[in-house]
Amino acid sequence: MNNDSSSENKVVSGKRTGKKLKRAGCFGMIFAILFLLCGGIIGLLGAGGWIKHMTCSVVLEDSYVWDKFNCKIAQDTVSIQQDDQVISIDIPDGSITTEQVVTKIIDEASPAVVTVTINSLSYDFEKGYIDKQDGIGSGFIVDSDGLIITNQHVVSDENAEYSVILPDEDKVISVEKIYRDKTNDIAILEIKKSGLKALELGDSETLKRGNLVVAIGSPGNPSGGVLEGTASVGYITGLHREVTAGSDFLGSVTYYEDVIQTDAAINPGNSGGPLLNSKGEVIGVNFGKTYGADNIGFAIPINQVKNRLEVFEKEGRFPQPYIGVSYNQRTVMLKEGILTGAVIFEVEAEGPADAAGIQKGDIILEVDGKSLAEYSLEGIIQDTDVGGELKMSVWREGNTKTIKVKVGDRGE
Repeated sequence: MNNDSSSENKVVSGKRTGKKLKRAGCFGMIFAILFLLCGGIIGLLGAGGWIKHMTCSVVLEDSYVWDKFNCKIAQDTVSIQQDDQVISIDIPDGSITTEQVVTKIIDEASPAVVTVTINSLSYDFEKGYIDKQDGIGSGFIVDSDGLIITNQHVVSDENAEYSVILPDEDKVISVEKIYRDKTNDIAILEIKKSGLKALELGDSETLKRGNLVVAIGSPGNPSGGVLEGTASVGYITGLHREVTAGSDFLGSVTYYEDVIQTDAAINPGNSGGPLLNSKGEVIGVNFGKTYGADNIGFAIPINQVKNRLEVFEKEGRFPQPYIGVSYNQRTVMLKEGILTGAVIFEVEAEGPADAAGIQKGDIILEVDGKSLAEYSLEGIIQDTDVGGELKMSVWREGNTKTIKVKVGDRGE
């Protein structure tokens, strides 16, 4: 009985052991299949660079893991996002750098940036009097058929003859016609040459402090001549600045409103040259710098220039919208309260403002619903067609009244 019982126990124990082995075998097979699948997936991801990309995106540069994964990934094309602008840059090898962005901007824009010269006579002991071209400023091409933008103050002498020097060309090209807009310090030069590279015009309304900018022009050389195609790099350091340029003593003062401030080097000779954004578009026209302070330059916003170009294309000239007042746009404290607007200190006799009833001492608070705490009066006037009407909210001696002023043409 005992022997039989022992035999039965051995049989039962053997069956249980067999079942355990079968289960272990099944689990082992399942584990092996899962291992192979996971290994295959990881291998595919690794082959596709996904693991490397994810690792490189989270580890610190120059760390042990960065070096082991060789995280400087070679790329053919890189896209850079700046605000709402996207630029693509071809990179043969290595990661994108600011240097590569700037180099591409300069290479692509430089062929459209010109040196503006004034023609004069110079005496040579062997040849006698000879024609000479002195570099006095810069400009940039906006139309492939020979239209160039510069500052009006660069070509302000109406009795002089001017020429331009195109990049990579030895010959000097005479300026055929000049259209001047003194109020906005803009001039259009016309030359007889086609097939030129023209720069794209951007949108200065989207600018922010800290945006990368590149200035290109022909600043003066201390030893004589100019340094054509000089590029300087910086950032936008201020917006909506008000600047006075020139000398009251000499009677040649220009007031600039709503201009761009940059720390990119702007020197004599840069006037009229382009200020470019990271997309290579013109967002300003360089016109001056602050003397006695380093790294403060200024540019006219390109949207002002585009508005004037549209008018020029329609009429073939620059009408001069004006209302005939001198003013200081600021905040003043009065017994009635604090007011911000254009304080009138002179009204031109028989001018549009005088005819409408504007008086010395008035404070213009709003124009067409736009508060002068936020908008420039001159900017509003320049954006209005000659003959148009401006509805002004005017403070006078404690009362506010509405006065309508018809915009005139200073050129007439």
